Amino acid sequence: MALESFQKPLASYGQEVKTYLRSPNPLSAMIPQKVRNNASISYFFLGWLFLLAKNNPNFADPFIKQHAKIATKGHILFFVAYFFYAQFLSGFFSYSIPVFQITIDHCIQIAFFVTLTLFIIQGVYMGQKNDQRESTENGNGLFSLQGHTFQFSGASEAQRILLLLSHIPFVGMIIAKRLPNIVTITGARVSSIFWFIYILSFTNGGFDSLSMILLFLGIFMIVFLAARFFTTDNHTVPYFFERIPGMESVYETVRSIPPYLMDIGRMIFGKKDSVSFANHLKNTQEKDRNLQISLQGYFTDEKLPFQPFWIFIPFCNLIFLPKLFMNRATRYVLAIGQGLVITLLAVCIGFLFDFTSPLELFLFFPVFYGIASLESNVFIRIPLVYEIYAILNTLTFGLLKNTKRLQAVQKQDTMVRFTME
Repeated sequence: MALESFQKPLASYGQEVKTYLRSPNPLSAMIPQKVRNNASISYFFLGWLFLLAKNNPNFADPFIKQHAKIATKGHILFFVAYFFYAQFLSGFFSYSIPVFQITIDHCIQIAFFVTLTLFIIQGVYMGQKNDQRESTENGNGLFSLQGHTFQFSGASEAQRILLLLSHIPFVGMIIAKRLPNIVTITGARVSSIFWFIYILSFTNGGFDSLSMILLFLGIFMIVFLAARFFTTDNHTVPYFFERIPGMESVYETVRSIPPYLMDIGRMIFGKKDSVSFANHLKNTQEKDRNLQISLQGYFTDEKLPFQPFWIFIPFCNLIFLPKLFMNRATRYVLAIGQGLVITLLAVCIGFLFDFTSPLELFLFFPVFYGIASLESNVFIRIPLVYEIYAILNTLTFGLLKNTKRLQAVQKQDTMVRFTME
């Protein structure tokens, strides 16, 4: 079977998963509220007790046992990982972050407990959310930890190379956009997270022991994956990797948090009766769609003197600066503006620290994210970079004609949304 036959966008893959999880099951039944409550309570470090009390009728329900097993495994994993880190790895992260005056070690320890808190919150939510009892006989239900097995028995050598390249930092972003499937998408996300941790370590300690360990681990994993992709016809994506959200989802979620917190404040002072994060997230997505439609109607010129990917290459993208002055209808107005912001950031890092500073490596993330997304969406908004661009655009009072027109589009979009509400 050719690789093209199983490549699918992430959206369609996610929709299939949702359809599978929501599909009617002949063995399903409504779950009593008492059973749900006990399932949620198991996440408060009581799951192991529920498993030991298997003869107690209050905890013998399969749904409770299922949640108790997940809670127990999660808690054990947390304590083992935290103990190992505190005893053997903590000393490698005793570097202070400039300006914030906090060590990397403290940040990692905080991250441990934040992760544990989110795990408990999600467990309690899932225990209360489920309104159907899924069969657990085949292990392929909602809480399956078997991962997703990806078959590629008919893939050519070139197609297997692309699967491998999707796990290479930064290059994987481009591969995941051009060949979207569960392997390339998760590979790009995992490699980006790994490379971010490596750059963070390298920035603080150079080629110290931890950086060398991470570099060796990264090389080892690439070699292992190369052997697997070229000697087998399937690849199992771990369940945890499937749950890693994409940058677009994270960006929408983060932007929905401030208005949600404001609603909570209004509720505290009695100005609102209820709050809903889902509604704020939906409004953010609707706002983005409306703005996208408006931008597509206003900016229609697709001509560029060079290949579009040069827009995000620092310093080289200065050649597109005249485009902002001479062409008021260019579709690349947002991309060029954000590309120039990346160049500005590179200059600031060079003057404040050094042009050979490891901090410059962090700019690879917006550069490759922009290059990977530009082909499918010319109005791509890069997190943080777009916010800096918007602030500079406001401070300059829309000095360029294109930015004035962009502000008009955004203002019109806001007025339309107010009218609809």
